[in-house]
Amino acid sequence: MNNPCVRCGTQRIDGKSWEEKSGTVVVTCTQTVCPDAECQKILDQINAERIAKNALIVKNRADAKLARGNAR
Repeated sequence: MNNPCVRCGTQRIDGKSWEEKSGTVVVTCTQTVCPDAECQKILDQINAERIAKNALIVKNRADAKLARGNAR
């Protein structure tokens, strides 16, 4: 399987695996990481910033929807 790092292009490796149960099906999940620790730290920071930004957008949308509902 070809899974290059989006930042440096090296082949990603399996970092952590776990099983999750969804109904009657057991799914094995695998988190892949960049073998370069510094690159992975930067990617983790970028992902955390992206998640925070998306959470803020969702909150602002909900607040705007609530404000529109209260304006009527």
